[in-house]
Amino acid sequence: MEECKIQQMQLRQFKEYFGIDEQTVKRWIHKKAFPAYKQGGKWYVDIPAYYKWREQEHMNSYKYA
Repeated sequence: MEECKIQQMQLRQFKEYFGIDEQTVKRWIHKKAFPAYKQGGKWYVDIPAYYKWREQEHMNSYKYA
């Protein structure tokens, strides 16, 4: 998948664009230091930080494989 040039996205847009369930994203936010923040009652995802986070999570999941 080609990386998105957008710097931030609302959670609603993020889950649709990446095809990830909202509950999964919220679990990541609370348990896995997911790069998101809440402002004005809405969640936003920092997209460049998401790509770095995703790469780190991938490396961690295959560390012992």
